[in-house]
Amino acid sequence: MTEKHRTPIAIPNAPAPKGAYSPLIRSGDFVFASGQVPTDDSGKVVGTTAAEQTRFVMGKLERALNTAGLSLNNLVSVTAYLSSIDLWDEFDAAYRACLEPPFPTRTTVGCQLHGVLVEISAIAAVPRT
Repeated sequence: MTEKHRTPIAIPNAPAPKGAYSPLIRSGDFVFASGQVPTDDSGKVVGTTAAEQTRFVMGKLERALNTAGLSLNNLVSVTAYLSSIDLWDEFDAAYRACLEPPFPTRTTVGCQLHGVLVEISAIAAVPRT
């Protein structure tokens, strides 16, 4: 894939990535958001419960999508990572409250995260004009 098929989108005031990835990138009619974690601009973790962290991450994801002229209503697919699959019910209730039906497709997995309970990556569709 050539560079012209991948257009990075700058997120204002967001810290630079610590790894080799783009936080937000457009390819064709889709915008791909890298995993968002519940940290503020200083890197401090926000929230102590899965519900609090989910709400914060969804707000962070929405602000990132707004940069591309989109919102959470444009989401078509989400991948959620939980530090323990036992957090699923709490996560799902907070996640559900952030979105309107029809909900995007979603995969939720339990995995080892570094100091947070929730991480969410997503794909949003760009409406055709």
